[in-house]
Amino acid sequence: MRKQVLFVSVLALPAMAGEVGLLVDKQFGKAQTASAFSTQKYDAVSPTGFGLRVGYDVLDLKVAALQLNGTWHNKTTGDLTYGGTKRGELDNQYWAAGAMVNWKLLVNVGVGVEYRSEKLSWRSAVPLGNGDSTQGRTWARVNLGFSIPLPVVSPFFALEVAAPLSKQDATSTPKDLTEALAPQVQIGVYGGIRF
Repeated sequence: MRKQVLFVSVLALPAMAGEVGLLVDKQFGKAQTASAFSTQKYDAVSPTGFGLRVGYDVLDLKVAALQLNGTWHNKTTGDLTYGGTKRGELDNQYWAAGAMVNWKLLVNVGVGVEYRSEKLSWRSAVPLGNGDSTQGRTWARVNLGFSIPLPVVSPFFALEVAAPLSKQDATSTPKDLTEALAPQVQIGVYGGIRF
């Protein structure tokens, strides 16, 4: 009897409910003063990049869904400048795993959190000042968009805003400065298909 109940329960689940999408975004950092080296104030780094995201709905109520998702974001490079002069570059690449609640109404709304492992590299003309860091931060995400409900797949588009729940402001070492220059906000357009 237990096997029959399990079998019927498995048949009741959708074969697969989820999404695949592309995120095109702009990341915004914060200006920082390099206290370890001098009092040089670096301008905010704001690179543009893209990411690929896959999501799987663990609970789909048709009007709302709880989704687990994973994101890979390509390496972005932004110029490190102070006084209007380029002094180096900051690279940022990340992967993320998280959960999100998506409400599928006339306007789709999503709210979620994700853990990001960010690989940051700071390169300057002076090799002693270079810094590399991998930091893990929790980010909150909100998106607002629409989808076109079709029989098999539903294309969707959304405006997405994300921000970390913790920020680094210490700049006493090259590693600290690298983490302090990391993105503070990310705004992008996210689109793909739901199935």
